Amino acid sequence: MCRFFATSPKGLSELLREELLSFGADSPKVQPTGVTFEGSLEVGYRTCLWSRLANRVYKVILQTKLDNQEDLTEQVATIDWRKHLVANGTFAVSFSGQGMGITHSHYGALKVKDGIVDFFQNRGHQRPVVDTENPDLRIHAHLNRNELTLSIDLIGYSLHQRGYREGQQVTAPLKENVAAAILMRSQWPEIAKSGGCLYDPMCGSGTFLVEAAMMASDCAPGLFKAERMLLTRWKGHDSSLWQTLVTEAETREADGLQNLPNIYGSDLSHRSLDIAREAVMAAGYDDVIEIKQMSVEQGRRWGDWQSGLIVSNPPYGERLGDEETVKQIYQALGQYLKAEFVGWQASVLTCHSELGLYIGIKAKRSHDFFNGAMPCRLFRFDVEETWFREPALEISTDLATQVQRHFPELSASENAVMIANRIKKNLKGLKPWLKKEDIQAYRVYDADIPEYALAIDVYETEESGRHLVVAEYAPPKTVNPAKAKKRLYEAMSVLPEVFDIDPNDIHFKVRERQKGSAQYERMDEQKRYYTITENQAKIRVNFTDYLDTGLFLDHRTVRQKVAELSHGKSLLNLFCYTATATTEAAVAGCKSSLSIDMSKTYLYWATHNFMCNGIDEKRHVLLQENVLEWLDKEAEKPSQTYDVIFIDPPSFSTSKRMEGTLDIQRDHVDILEKTLKLLSQSGKLIFSNNLRKFKLERSAFDAMWHIEDITQSTMPQDFKRNPKIHQAWIFSRQ
Repeated sequence: MCRFFATSPKGLSELLREELLSFGADSPKVQPTGVTFEGSLEVGYRTCLWSRLANRVYKVILQTKLDNQEDLTEQVATIDWRKHLVANGTFAVSFSGQGMGITHSHYGALKVKDGIVDFFQNRGHQRPVVDTENPDLRIHAHLNRNELTLSIDLIGYSLHQRGYREGQQVTAPLKENVAAAILMRSQWPEIAKSGGCLYDPMCGSGTFLVEAAMMASDCAPGLFKAERMLLTRWKGHDSSLWQTLVTEAETREADGLQNLPNIYGSDLSHRSLDIAREAVMAAGYDDVIEIKQMSVEQGRRWGDWQSGLIVSNPPYGERLGDEETVKQIYQALGQYLKAEFVGWQASVLTCHSELGLYIGIKAKRSHDFFNGAMPCRLFRFDVEETWFREPALEISTDLATQVQRHFPELSASENAVMIANRIKKNLKGLKPWLKKEDIQAYRVYDADIPEYALAIDVYETEESGRHLVVAEYAPPKTVNPAKAKKRLYEAMSVLPEVFDIDPNDIHFKVRERQKGSAQYERMDEQKRYYTITENQAKIRVNFTDYLDTGLFLDHRTVRQKVAELSHGKSLLNLFCYTATATTEAAVAGCKSSLSIDMSKTYLYWATHNFMCNGIDEKRHVLLQENVLEWLDKEAEKPSQTYDVIFIDPPSFSTSKRMEGTLDIQRDHVDILEKTLKLLSQSGKLIFSNNLRKFKLERSAFDAMWHIEDITQSTMPQDFKRNPKIHQAWIFSRQ
C-alpha cells in the first residue's frame, strides 16, 4: 500500500476526492491544497493518467518528525535512494512550508539535496547531478513545523497541461482542470451519455469544447503526454503496469469516439476562433467539434440540435473595460438562451456574481470556483419559462437608487415607508425581550403585510456582526409577476437603512414547496459559517449554501425545554438535523446522547457545533442512519432506553438513501409507537413538527400515555404573529 498526495486548484479538493474514489483510492482526505490518499501503485498510476482535476501527483516516501535542522539532512540520507535514482542520474528538489528555523524554500531544498548527495557519497557511489530543467527525478519536500513529508513527483509538470495547447500564446485562459470541474458540476458527463449536445456561445480559445469532448469520448487527459511523465524515468517504475493502463486508456477512447455527441462553439473574435481551432485539431476532435464566428446578439442555432448543455465563460470586465458593454453581453446571452434553448441546461461562469442577474433567468444552483487566484462563481440554469425573469437592475450598492430609477413612483412612496415603519415597530416591540433573553437570532417580520410576503430573520454573529436572511414566499400563479417583483424591490430597498447594514450582508432566498430530493440540495457552495449563541450554546449557521441556515428559529424554546429536561440524563435526538438541540442539551448538563440523521452533511455540521462547545463525542454520539430503518430494528429489541427523546421529523421526506417516502401525517402513529418503546419508565418524549394542518391522533395513545400540548408555551415572542408555525407535545407514561 502506497501513500499519495494529489494537488488541485483552489476550491476543487472535494471534487478531486470524489474522482480519486472512482480510481480505487483508499482513505482520501481533503486538504487545503489537495487530497491525501492511499492505494496500490496502480491507483497512483491511474490518477496520473485519468485525473481531470489534479495538478500534480506525489508518491510519499517519508513522513517523520525532526529534532532540529541537521536532522532534516540526516533523515533524508536514511532513504535508500538507489530504489529511486541511478547513481549518475539527475534530480531536482522543491521545498514548501517552514519550521525548525527554516523560513526560506531555497535553503530547505539545499538541506534535502545534501541528504541525497550524502547517501550516495557515503556508499562510495558517484554523486547524482542537480538538473532543475530536465531531471530524471523530482523530489518535493514539505515542512510543517517539525513534521517532514518527502515525496516523488510522478508527473513533472502540472496535469492541467494536457498537451493540446503547446506552443499557443493564449491570453487569460481558463485552466483546463478548472474547465473540467465546471463541466462536472454542470452534469455534462450524464448529459453526454444521454446523447445531449454541448454548446459554448462565447467559446474563446475552446477550452470547454475540448474538455467536453475528452470527457464524452472517455479520453484519459494524461494520455497525450503519457510517455513524458517523470514516472517513466523513476527507477521504481513498473513499465509493464503502466503500459497496460495506457493500452486500456487507448481502447476506452477508441470505443468512446464511436458514440460522441455533437459539440458546438461560436465566438465573435477571429483570433480566438483560430486559437480554438488549433487546440481542437491538436486534440484530434476537428471532425467532431464545429465552430462558427458569431456574436450572441446575432446568435441562432444552426442545424437540428439535441437539447443538452450550454456552458460559457463570458467577459466580466477584466477582459472588457467597458462596464456597460459587459452588462449588454450578459443581457444578450440571456435573450439568446430564452429564444433558442428552452429545455436545455445552462452554466455560466463569472468573476462578478452581480453580472449573473443580467441574464434574466433565475439560477437553480451556484458554485464557487477559482481560476488561478481569481474567485469566480458558476451559475446553473434550467432554461424554462417558469425561471425567466426580467434582466437585473443596474449593478449598484445603493439599492434604493436602483428602485427609484426603475420604479419612479416608489421614490419615498407610501408603500416603502409603510414597510419600513412596520419593521421598525416590530423591532421596537421585540427589543426588551431580546435584551432580557440575550436572543441573537430572531424573526422580525413574517408577511405581516400580506402583499409583502417576506420572512426577515436577523442574526447577530460573532464574526461579522449583523446579517439578514430574507426569504420570499413564492407568490401563487394568480399574482401578477411584475407586481410581485415591484413589491419585493419596495421591501428590499428599505432594509439597509432600517437595519443599518451593508447590502452584502443581506441574504435573499425564495421559499416554496420543495419536492423530492430538491429539499436537501445545496443552493450554493460558499462554505461561510458564522457563530451565534442560543441558550448558552454556540451554534454555527450558514446563510447561503442551503435553504435553511442550520437553525430553526421557531424551535428555540422547544430546544430550551429539551435542554432543561435532559440535565443529568440521557437524550435521544431523532431526525437531529444539525443537532442544535443536542448541543444545547449537552451544554446544559446532559449526561449522554445519541443523535441520528441520514444526512452526512448535517452530521458534519453537527460535529462543528459540538467542537465549538467542547462537547465530548464519546459521550454524545452522532450516527448517520436512516431513522425509520433504525427505529424498525431498535423497537423490536431495544439496546438502550433514554430518559428524554426529542423527535422533530420533516413533514415530508424522500432521499436516495431511503426507500419510499415519509409523510408525517400518515406515518406519525407508527413512528411514535416505535419511538416510545425506547423511552425509560419515567422518561419524557417531546414530539414536534411544522406541518400547518397536522392533527395528532390522540386516540392511538390515550390508553397508556399522558399527552401535554406545549405548542403555545414553546411559541417564542418573535413567532407569535404566526402561531401555526409549529406544534409540540410531551408524552409521558400514565
